[in-house]
Amino acid sequence: MDSKNNSHKQTIFIALFFFIILLAWTIWQFHFNYMVSLYDTFFHSERIYEIRLAFQQHQLPSWVNFNSFFNTGQAINGMYPDITLWPFVFLTDFLTPIHQIIAIKALIAGLGFIVTFLSVNKRFDSRNAVLAATIFTLSGSVLKDLVNEMQTGTALVMIFAFPIFFTLKEAIEIEKIDPPLIIKTALLMFWVIGSHLLSAVVITIVAGIFLIINTIIKKNYLAWLNLIIAAGLTVVLCAPILYRLMKISQTGLLSPFGLGHVDSLSLWQIFWTSRWNTKSTISWLSIILLLIVIFKFNRQKLRQLLPWLSVEIVLILLSSNIVPWNLLGKLPIINNFQNAAWRFAPFLGIVPIILILINFSSKTARKIFFGVTILSYLMAGYTGFQAQYHKTAKLPIITQNSTTPTGLNGYAKVTSSGITSDTLSRTLIPDYAPNSVPLAKGTNGLSLDPRIVYLINGHLGVTKGREIPLKHNSTNVNSITLTADNVPKGEITLPVYGYNSLIYQIKLNGQRVKASRSSEGFITIHSNKNLQHATYQITQIQPKMYRPLLWMSTVLLIVLIGLLTIPKIKKARQL
Repeated sequence: MDSKNNSHKQTIFIALFFFIILLAWTIWQFHFNYMVSLYDTFFHSERIYEIRLAFQQHQLPSWVNFNSFFNTGQAINGMYPDITLWPFVFLTDFLTPIHQIIAIKALIAGLGFIVTFLSVNKRFDSRNAVLAATIFTLSGSVLKDLVNEMQTGTALVMIFAFPIFFTLKEAIEIEKIDPPLIIKTALLMFWVIGSHLLSAVVITIVAGIFLIINTIIKKNYLAWLNLIIAAGLTVVLCAPILYRLMKISQTGLLSPFGLGHVDSLSLWQIFWTSRWNTKSTISWLSIILLLIVIFKFNRQKLRQLLPWLSVEIVLILLSSNIVPWNLLGKLPIINNFQNAAWRFAPFLGIVPIILILINFSSKTARKIFFGVTILSYLMAGYTGFQAQYHKTAKLPIITQNSTTPTGLNGYAKVTSSGITSDTLSRTLIPDYAPNSVPLAKGTNGLSLDPRIVYLINGHLGVTKGREIPLKHNSTNVNSITLTADNVPKGEITLPVYGYNSLIYQIKLNGQRVKASRSSEGFITIHSNKNLQHATYQITQIQPKMYRPLLWMSTVLLIVLIGLLTIPKIKKARQL
């Protein structure tokens, strides 16, 4: 009895220590009043900012970005799954914008720790589970999202990484119809699709490979039925997201950069370019754990280890150029991968932890994990300080008054007022713009045409060969108000994208007017007279079908969670 109590106390202490460290990191980040940002951090910060405004105005997040991404009404929030991000934004909306983003990163890491612990604890010793959760959170993809480049979509997926792997393995191997397993699979895939579409594709590819192999070897077809039913439930749960994507896509959108060309790494690069905090190669932690398993391989547990070893090998191969991505990159959906390692490598940190738990006794695994946990805290601390201070002394501090441009691949210290600054060229991108918008030649779809960049960056309207400066005077999440002086009669093309498949309400000086779309994809308004002062208000109206789909999805989500948890609660009470 004392031994059991000591075990619980140790588990609680390890978890408590982790959250104290996470809280200390969060407070330390808060005191800077800026966030060191790079690459996709700018992109996801502006997505969060748009959701933030919507909740503060008691509205649903807009499909188009009028208050970010240079106020172009670009359909980034509409095309990028964000429903799983909504609760995190809602809970932190009382904070300043930059503190909110830091808090969201910490909440995602903290929730990932809890979910990982609960998932591993169902199958292994509680102390090993809490140590596994610690080293998983303080390394690889999770740590990189926390302290370096923030990629919110994949970070949200990693919260449920362990349940996803355990559940899909069970779903592939099961030989009966299992309603609870179907529901669990559907809920997990809803989370993935609601966070990051390409991660859902990656998980489906990996699971599909093993489903086919298992079917060939064991002739087990009931697994297919379970997964088909789960897929159907997932589609219904994801109906609002899928509807949004299809509705916007009807306009015709620009292809992502590098469409049809998927880069990949050699096997040597996947290991040689490894880091402790990495999501495009295998992490040092994973290499350490794999080597321990290889050198102390327990042959008596081969049947248990082999499936997981196979998963890790497949993930490594799919991250590398051994797979013919030059051919596969021509296939639909896969042609959006851009880089294979970006898609598969984030999941490489899961299996090595499971292998340790299976290969060794609980006591031996605990000793290994304890040593690696100490190393994880040291490396995470080093990584955090490097991220905050290394090469940051001369970085520009971006505020709303900043004038120094930050390059496409530049770093910056972004403040709350600078999140949507026009100096952040990283957010002046073609993603999800109408396909009539011109692109820069020779960039493979990475950059907009210089003329378009000039007009958007300068917030310039074009009429009769003249360029007219525009002022952005609104913070309404679903509309933008632009003002201009001395506008001649005739047509004026505003630097705001128009999507043919979306509904707009457009007003000129308070009166509703009709508008068209220019050959370059921008909204064009006609005036029958010269205007000394012109106020243009463009409002994007969400389709009526969207809200009922959200309600339907929410109700089904609650019902499925209830069906999964109520029997367990009743059983626990009986015990």
